[in-house]
Amino acid sequence: MTPTKLLLRSIFSPKVALSYVVNEKFEWRTIAEAAIFVSVINTLLTHFFNLAIYSKNHGTDNLLIPYIDLVLNKPLLLSIVELTKIFFITSILTYGGRLFSGSGSFLNTLQGVVWIHFVLIFVNAVLFLTIQLSVPLAGYLIILTNFWIMWALAECAVRVHGFKSTFVVFIVGILLFMLIVALFIQFVDALGVNLLERAGLSA
Repeated sequence: MTPTKLLLRSIFSPKVALSYVVNEKFEWRTIAEAAIFVSVINTLLTHFFNLAIYSKNHGTDNLLIPYIDLVLNKPLLLSIVELTKIFFITSILTYGGRLFSGSGSFLNTLQGVVWIHFVLIFVNAVLFLTIQLSVPLAGYLIILTNFWIMWALAECAVRVHGFKSTFVVFIVGILLFMLIVALFIQFVDALGVNLLERAGLSA
């Protein structure tokens, strides 16, 4: 399968593409280098993407200001966060799948997750171009992109662990994600950090 065909299959038919990707044999060092590469490139795209949003909505959305300032001022930190996110997602898919009798390895799962983030380089590039033309259109594409990410990650888990239903894995993944977010919010609240006050919102 040619790289171009594999890339297109990844977007329109993640099942076929990920079946191919997760079964390829790569050394750990190669996969780690690929993870660093996609983290850096996606960080650069995210930096320019948020710069475009900031310039178009400066002073209109106070809730995003702390995050946008962090992205604009500390891209190196964001790249570390991006890399950490890749390994975190891989851990969730690997060990979460094993809770349901999955047999996939961390390395094979990492291959799939890194490939999904590689595809996101091209998707983010399209989003960056789209936002220059129409912010509302870019908003709809972002929603579709997030749905695609969740579905592709579910396909990755299915291919790695040998599960039968992508839909079931997709639903379980969403529920697990909601649980993690809820626990994170409780953790932040326990530290006494008020995100809304830090964003400068007034009642």
